[in-house]
Amino acid sequence: SGSSGINAEYGRNHGLFWLFVAGSLVLGIGGSTPGIAGPTYMDEMYTQKEFGIAISLLYIITFVGFPISVLFAAASLNIYVTLDPPEGMSKERPEWVGAWWLGFLVPAVVIFFVSFIVMLFPTQMPAAKRVLEDKIRKGITTVAEKEKRTFHRSLAEITRDTIPVAKRILKNKSLNCLVFGDALVFLQIGSISYLPKMYAIAFRLGFSEVGTVIGVSNVIAFVLGLVLGGAIMRIKDWHPKKLLLIYAVAVLVSTPFQASLFYRCESNVVGGVDIKYFNSTSSVPSLYDTCNEDCKCNTAFPSFVCDESDGTTYFSQCHAGCLGGELNDPTNPKSGIKQYTDCMCTAGKTVVPGECGSRCQTRLYISLALSVFGTMINFSGYAAHATVYQRVVGEVDRTVAQGWRQFVTRVLGTLPAPFFSGT
Repeated sequence: SGSSGINAEYGRNHGLFWLFVAGSLVLGIGGSTPGIAGPTYMDEMYTQKEFGIAISLLYIITFVGFPISVLFAAASLNIYVTLDPPEGMSKERPEWVGAWWLGFLVPAVVIFFVSFIVMLFPTQMPAAKRVLEDKIRKGITTVAEKEKRTFHRSLAEITRDTIPVAKRILKNKSLNCLVFGDALVFLQIGSISYLPKMYAIAFRLGFSEVGTVIGVSNVIAFVLGLVLGGAIMRIKDWHPKKLLLIYAVAVLVSTPFQASLFYRCESNVVGGVDIKYFNSTSSVPSLYDTCNEDCKCNTAFPSFVCDESDGTTYFSQCHAGCLGGELNDPTNPKSGIKQYTDCMCTAGKTVVPGECGSRCQTRLYISLALSVFGTMINFSGYAAHATVYQRVVGEVDRTVAQGWRQFVTRVLGTLPAPFFSGT
């Protein structure tokens, strides 16, 4: 009966896994469409000078969504997954599970209503004809390209043109150099998914607190950089080669500032890692010793605690061998842990939640300032970069080129990036 119960539980979890996969697939299809069709739609209604500002505003809305999502996730994770935590459960405990599902539910409701507004947009804005004539006059496109443009095509016509369009895209050397270069950039910035954890460890921040810190700093950097990039585009009608140079310079100048995270707090002495536990019987430091051998401690999620008697940090209260604890408010079981007691692996026998040592706020502010400046310079080239994508292909191939870019950068950049960064 035990075996059948385990199999039944596995079957339920297995079904939920594929439900998540299906949901992620639909989310990816819907989330990719604005990034594919949006720039091309805007390029048709704005001149090149205007396009820089317009695409910057689009990117601001898009990229600001990331730090806002971090802030929303931080707020959601401060709420227990069932909305009503059990007695004795607090955010400091490794068993705490935040209300992660709010990150799906709330945006889904908002997107549902906004989508109806987007559906009212026409195939072309009234300014599209004027903009196309301006492009022909400046040599950005040709009359032949204009005549190729058709709307309201049948499914059979779209299917028939698929192979010729694919050949043009794959043979376009300039486009593919840009696309595979972007894939390398996305591969390099894969550490973003680990950024909250890196900041939490480097500057001794709580995981909910670090979401606020990164979210606010990234909003500032994104907005300033994209506004600067739009202003540069506004100066004149840049040649695509010069636009590409602007983007390359922005990336090169911003690269050294990515090392700002190395200006971190000084490392703590961690019991079981840097030094042996108090009264340890082991010949070398180890997270598992006789003082905590019956505790079955988990190393997947750190929950640092501090022995203030000697300034030693421990991976968790479990690794410190603690048998008891005291609440902040003894009359309120949900008030959180004040300190853990009867800790067999420590010298003081009592530990408090959090790492030992100061928060080194000055280093945190300096690191954030350098990071914001570097990110601002990096994003100042994004408007130029987006314009180049609209110029290296024909008018009729722009949307397909954006789709090809999204596919390659995600398959070769976004997807493998966490594996490289996490090793």
